[in-house]
Amino acid sequence: DVTVNGVKYTIKTPKLKSAKSKKKKMITLTWTTNKNNTGYQISYSTSKKFKKSKTKTVLVKNKKTKTKTIKKLKSKKTYYVRIRGYKTINGKKHYGHWSQVKKVKTK
Repeated sequence: DVTVNGVKYTIKTPKLKSAKSKKKKMITLTWTTNKNNTGYQISYSTSKKFKKSKTKTVLVKNKKTKTKTIKKLKSKKTYYVRIRGYKTINGKKHYGHWSQVKKVKTK
């Protein structure tokens, strides 16, 4: 929850339903959406602890989007993926909590 100018906003944490690698060097993610969120931030890493040098983030700006395909990954490598919702209030992004981490190996 975020409080801005005395108003409390709820940022729901999306549930990462699946993370699969159906094609080479690609991961497809599916999650639950929430109408209160403005969008989602996806973080993926080769590091289990999401170390900065090995982690990248992607922004999904549409709150109704339920899937995202991440391309140009390394083949036969294990990636860790997590997602969180965000809400834009007065032009500033406020982020919710990270979801549980899913582990996926690319083809």
